[in-house]
Amino acid sequence: MATADLFPTENASSPQPPSETEPPKMKAPESGLLVTSHLNLMYMLAAGLVMPPAGFGDKYYRDPLECFSGWIPLFIEKVPRDAIESATREAGHLKPTVVQIGLAGMSGNLIAIGDRGPRKLRFPDGVDGTERVLLIPAPLPTSRIESITFQSKNDKQACEADAKEDFANVPLRDFGRRTNRTLFSEAPDTPWPPADGPAERTVPLERPLAVGGAMATVFLFGSLGDQAVRACRDAFDPDEDSLRSPADDHPIFTGLGYWVREGGVPPSASMSPETDRVGLQNALQARLFWEAVERLVRWRDSVRVGSAETALLEHLRDASAGLDKRAQAGVRKLHDTLESLTGLADATASELFGRHDTPLAHALTLFFLRRDCVDLLDYQSDRLGETDWLAAAILFGVRDGWLGLPLRLRAHPGLANAVSHRMAQMSHRIAGTGFDLGDPPARVHPLREQFGDGSAWSASEKAAALELARLQKWDCIHTRISLRPGKYSLTVKGGSAHIDLPGEPKYSTRIDAERFFDLLAAARLDPKTEAKVRAKLPG
Repeated sequence: MATADLFPTENASSPQPPSETEPPKMKAPESGLLVTSHLNLMYMLAAGLVMPPAGFGDKYYRDPLECFSGWIPLFIEKVPRDAIESATREAGHLKPTVVQIGLAGMSGNLIAIGDRGPRKLRFPDGVDGTERVLLIPAPLPTSRIESITFQSKNDKQACEADAKEDFANVPLRDFGRRTNRTLFSEAPDTPWPPADGPAERTVPLERPLAVGGAMATVFLFGSLGDQAVRACRDAFDPDEDSLRSPADDHPIFTGLGYWVREGGVPPSASMSPETDRVGLQNALQARLFWEAVERLVRWRDSVRVGSAETALLEHLRDASAGLDKRAQAGVRKLHDTLESLTGLADATASELFGRHDTPLAHALTLFFLRRDCVDLLDYQSDRLGETDWLAAAILFGVRDGWLGLPLRLRAHPGLANAVSHRMAQMSHRIAGTGFDLGDPPARVHPLREQFGDGSAWSASEKAAALELARLQKWDCIHTRISLRPGKYSLTVKGGSAHIDLPGEPKYSTRIDAERFFDLLAAARLDPKTEAKVRAKLPG
């Protein structure tokens, strides 16, 4: 994924000091306007990416995005009438929308269109004030959307109703919405599209969307334990340290940061002659796991020819050929078990987990037993450990992708913005555009990470833990009541005990941290509950 500029010859010479006759530098626009139809907009909101027509599959309606495929046309201040009309010309039920996208902090090569025709410039320094349209290499993150403008109140309400009733993954209500009839009725007659512009460019989308799905599912399982917390960090903000997980982490997760940052199968850890059999087996599992993940990514790129399960069965058949006899027998046995799950299973889930007792086998078995990420989150089994759930979460996240996740799995505050930006920047990194989208939104920390190890909670952390335990009715709260000397009477009625005492008692509560974290690991919290708890946490 080497980075290269879109225009390698642009600005190739060393910068020269400004001469006395040079005009003062123009301030770059802080936002641009994208015009599209309401249905295209909702698809992009679901995907988390402002993207070219190729990303829509067969759900695309013609609009200004098609004029220079692979580029996002952002109009400065005003949108031409021709562009608005082109967004709804294909079907009578389409409604025009104008999306304001923030540009502050972005930098890189793009195409500007003005009175002198198209020209290459380095944003933001190369702006001279003559630009009417900026063609930015796609995609852009929906986290950059500042507002959505409709032509009328009826259009706005109809779009909101469609998003609520017909689409399970369109977060329209997360964005500011307004109406401005003048923006549409007084649009200038500037011709659109221009005759000249950049060539079509291919935009990598499937891998970013797959990684975005994995980011989300790793976060959703991020409170399982310390390994899950580290996996969540590596999924969102991978760096060189991601390749050096603690010794008690499974080798599968040593490669997570590499996979997110570089793509492809992570390099195997070096094996010394002294490596024991368990170490060798774990290293083999890690390699087979990431090869399975990459097979799923290729399956997505192939427009999902066949099923994901078939793709993984083919992977196991291919992988077994290069293994020693013992490992080959184990992989073939796992293949046969999984293949049986495509029909009528010959064993219960618990028996299947016992038949192949490794994280790789458990994750793949779950993949064949459950339909999607929702189904995975709703599933419970005491036969599965932290590593098993996390490995399965990555597989499910890649299969469903960010676009395939329903809103209830994406509604955690800050999650969508963090994923959206990272998916878009990943696409630019793969394509080598050199375009920088600015600082990413902070990743969302799992509650397990927010609560630390429980050894020295602050007052706000204790209040948040008590709030969560009470909401979930967890049996981890202990109360101490201090009574001053006096006479007390005890009555028992209906199975309840009542103590009558003079004055007011003093009491204190504490959380059994070990029990609290065990319950948190097993919980599947809804976003509303999490929001209430996070509101009490510092930061």
